[in-house]
Amino acid sequence: MAILKTDNITMQFGGLTAVSDLKIELEKNQIAGLIGPNGAGKTTAFNMITGVYVPTKGKIFYNDMDITMKKPHEITKLGIARTFQNIRLFKELSVLDNVFVANHLRLKSNWVSSVIRTPQYTLKEKEMHEKSLDLLEKVGLIDVKDEDSYSLPYGMQRRLEIARALATKPEVLLLDEPAAGMNPQESQDLMSFISRIRDEFNLTILMIEHHMQVVMGICEKIYVLDYGVTIAQGNPFEIQNNQKVIEAYLGVD
Repeated sequence: MAILKTDNITMQFGGLTAVSDLKIELEKNQIAGLIGPNGAGKTTAFNMITGVYVPTKGKIFYNDMDITMKKPHEITKLGIARTFQNIRLFKELSVLDNVFVANHLRLKSNWVSSVIRTPQYTLKEKEMHEKSLDLLEKVGLIDVKDEDSYSLPYGMQRRLEIARALATKPEVLLLDEPAAGMNPQESQDLMSFISRIRDEFNLTILMIEHHMQVVMGICEKIYVLDYGVTIAQGNPFEIQNNQKVIEAYLGVD
C-alpha cells in the first residue's frame, strides 16, 4: 500500500497548466526523486502535496486519507514535512532554537498554560528541549547548537533545515533541492546523510533535485516532469536510458 499517492493532480493558473494529471505513489521507506528541467512543475507539485495550493483537479491521499483540501499546518501535523528550495531558517535564532520551535507542533497546551507557565507546561517544554538536543546530536549539529543559524556554512544550514523538519516527527519528508549549491564532497555527504535519516527515522522521502549524481545515487524510483507532464518513471537505469528524458534535458539534436 502506498503511504502517499497523488491521483491525477492538476494545477492551473489562469490559462497556464503548471502540472497535468500527476500520478505519484510512494511506498513506505522508499526514497524517490522528482526531476525535470527548470519550470517543469516540480515545486508546484510539492506545494499541492503540502497544502500550499489546492489542486485544480485530482486528489491526494496520505495513508488512504484524502488530504486534498487540508491546510499546510494540518498536513504537517498528520506527518508530512518539507524543506524549501531557498533555505527558510529563522536566521536570528540559534541552531537549537530553530529545532525547538518546530517541536511546538507536538506540544499539547493552550495559550493560557503557556502564558502562566503551569508546571505541566514547564515539564513538557523541558522534554522538548531535551528532544531538540537529541535530534541535533543525531544530525551532527550538536557542536554548533548555540550558533546563530545564519552564521553556519551553507551545507550545515541545509542540514539544519532538514533537522527542523524532522522535529515535527514526519513519516514522509519532502526535500526541495537539498544539494543545491553544494560542492561534490558536500553532495556525497548529503547522500549518506539522507540514506541514514531514512533508516534511523523510518522515513519515506521524495526529493526534487537537479544534481543527477545525488538522484541516481540514492533514489529507488524517479519521476520525470517536463512542462508539467510526466514523461517517464522508473528506476535510475531506466531513467538514464529513456529517450524522452534525454531529449528533455539535452534537446532533440
